[in-house]
Amino acid sequence: MKRKEIDLSSLSIEELNKQAKKTKTIAGLLAGILLVEFVIGLFLTIRQGFSIFLVIPFAFLPILIVNHQNIKKINEEIARRNS
Repeated sequence: MKRKEIDLSSLSIEELNKQAKKTKTIAGLLAGILLVEFVIGLFLTIRQGFSIFLVIPFAFLPILIVNHQNIKKINEEIARRNS
């Protein structure tokens, strides 16, 4: 299922700021969770041999990359309107 693309040009500055803040928060939480998951996976791999928990953070890394790209697009739209 493809996520609905939001037309940034149709949003107000306030809505863009709100969207940027929400996306930054979600990306930060996801990055923290992935870091913890990676550390746990690394620990389990050292202690018990290969663990699937080491692979899971890399599987979810594209979501973090997409969030970063969305934040960049939102900030570019805000900068374009403020100039």
